[in-house]
Amino acid sequence: MSKHELKDLEVFIVDDDEAIRDSLTMYLSSLGVIVRCACNPIDALVELKKKPAGVVISDVRMPQMDGMTFLKELKKAYGDDTEVLIITGHSNETLAIEALKNGAFDYFRKPLHAREVVESLKRTKRFNDLKKENAQLKQRLKLNQHEDFGFFGDSPASQNMLEMMRRVSKIPQTSVWLHGETGAGKEVAARHIHKLSCEDEKTFVAINCGAIPEKLIESELFGHEKGAFTGADSRRLGVFELGKGGTVFLDEISEMPLNAQVKLLRVLEDRVFRRVGGDQEIKLGETRILVASNRDLGALVEAGEFREDLYFRVNIAKIPIPALRERRDDIIPLAERFLQEFSQRSHRSLSLSQAAAKALETYSFKGNIRELRNILERATIFAMEDEIQLNDLNLTSGLKNSSSSIQESSFDSLNLKEMEETFVKRAIAQGNHSHAARLLGITPQALYRKLDKFSLR
Repeated sequence: MSKHELKDLEVFIVDDDEAIRDSLTMYLSSLGVIVRCACNPIDALVELKKKPAGVVISDVRMPQMDGMTFLKELKKAYGDDTEVLIITGHSNETLAIEALKNGAFDYFRKPLHAREVVESLKRTKRFNDLKKENAQLKQRLKLNQHEDFGFFGDSPASQNMLEMMRRVSKIPQTSVWLHGETGAGKEVAARHIHKLSCEDEKTFVAINCGAIPEKLIESELFGHEKGAFTGADSRRLGVFELGKGGTVFLDEISEMPLNAQVKLLRVLEDRVFRRVGGDQEIKLGETRILVASNRDLGALVEAGEFREDLYFRVNIAKIPIPALRERRDDIIPLAERFLQEFSQRSHRSLSLSQAAAKALETYSFKGNIRELRNILERATIFAMEDEIQLNDLNLTSGLKNSSSSIQESSFDSLNLKEMEETFVKRAIAQGNHSHAARLLGITPQALYRKLDKFSLR
């Protein structure tokens, strides 16, 4: 135990004996304890209501209210958040034991001895620290559970989706296609299936096929051997090898080049692959492979942009991820989950006003869950009060930026940044990201930078 162990511990002393109050205050303050006092329980309850204390030291026999009644009032008001230490006379052992039964943490006898008081406070502080640590662990567990399930809700659409995930999680070698709009939560759904399927130590590896240059995608997927191509100075493991035994998640599979689709098909069918420039076959075993797309792969097959045989292979277990507007019953629970997260981050107690909640329930959410989160995060930054009001959500500007409003607006009133954002929104509204990049005359990588710039993904 350090001699500074009691530093900054907050203690409230209640005793009608001024000498005891003064001597305890002086001694404990010398140890770094923050001390407040009251000469009777009535005044103490008033002060504690203004500012609670973690530890209260109280005499048993006092005028106006005895220490036992005071103890019961404290436990009624603060429960386990406040620990009570009882001061008792030589002949009050029975009373002290009764106090312990009623929730007191410890007691010491008169005349007071410094060592006994300090040791009692040390025990109390250790107990309080353990309670805080336990509460933090519980909160961490709660947050982890929210991370797993907070994306979902009680709406019929969510429950149907959850049931489909439970079913596919039992068969790890079955390919799963998660189909849904941008921002609907396809990766969160993939991580949920992974947790249902795999043990905690198993790896989850995700890759966005649309964000990788065509020349590098095979290396990213399968890895490469040293000297396989110019710049391959050493062996590199791909996502399939990194995720071996766990889960590999291929997002935006619709953007994968046709030549890479051929090799992916073999991986799905034979469960083996080779590194680029290598001749050793690497077996995947029960590695789960999940793919996702915000485009209809069947339509892409008809357009010649996606291999038909690969489509049939990934379409064995298709799980639609419904848009947020299709499960409006989940909007407020999701909003409250996000506000809980932002409250912990900002040390505030954030909530939604009725008007704000009603507006969210009727909002279109073209960006789905990601847009909801972004709206609330922005609101928590600029909201003056803990209760978020309708104007804090800034939904009007969001509506003005919708595709229909953009078409009707005049560029005369826009600055250069607004014009750039407008063109990007128009482009992505007309198809997938590769098509949008071609419309804008930029590379897919440049498009992704602009999407991040304007918080569009």
